[in-house]
Amino acid sequence: MFVMTSSLKQTIREEILRQRVAWVTWTLIAVNFISWFMVAWLYDLPLLTVHNSYVLLRAGAIDGNLLWAGEWWRIVTSQFLHVYFLHLIFNMAALALLGAALESAFGSLRFALLYLFIGSVGHVLGTIVTPSHVASGASQAVMGIAGAMAMILFRRRESGTFIFIVLLAVLTIQLGLDIAVAHTIKTGHWSSLCLGAIMGYVLSRYPKET
Repeated sequence: MFVMTSSLKQTIREEILRQRVAWVTWTLIAVNFISWFMVAWLYDLPLLTVHNSYVLLRAGAIDGNLLWAGEWWRIVTSQFLHVYFLHLIFNMAALALLGAALESAFGSLRFALLYLFIGSVGHVLGTIVTPSHVASGASQAVMGIAGAMAMILFRRRESGTFIFIVLLAVLTIQLGLDIAVAHTIKTGHWSSLCLGAIMGYVLSRYPKET
């Protein structure tokens, strides 16, 4: 007969509480999925079909020409558009697991600013390096969250935990996707990881307000 230990009960209670307070994380996930379905509806596309560059640019993605033309708003809107539905699923799964933990650690406001800032910087850097590439997706922001979470785990000397395993899986899968799809390591993704680690270090030194 299975008997739930007190430590396991405490872990479950903490995870339930963490998910309850992670309203920014779940709002971001909802906006990403709504954006996918809205693009499919507006451009009369099959629900799970690939969103090509033409559609993405019309919907709010970004490339070098549009960035230097002054359409800066695309830096934000491009973060909520995806090419592949499976990539959207991967990003949102990573966001649900890592984002909720980071939002719990930093607080909702700081987490929201971290997400949008790193996502924006990642898209801009990627566009500068490859101006002909149409940039879209939440990968830059997710990689920034992964970097921040890695720094928290490093400072706490935590390894072998569930979040640590999720972190390694996210980084490994993202590297594999970059090599398999883009045949290169994308500047925007890995610069966002480094920026996230730096910001994670700084923010972790200042506890969230209660």
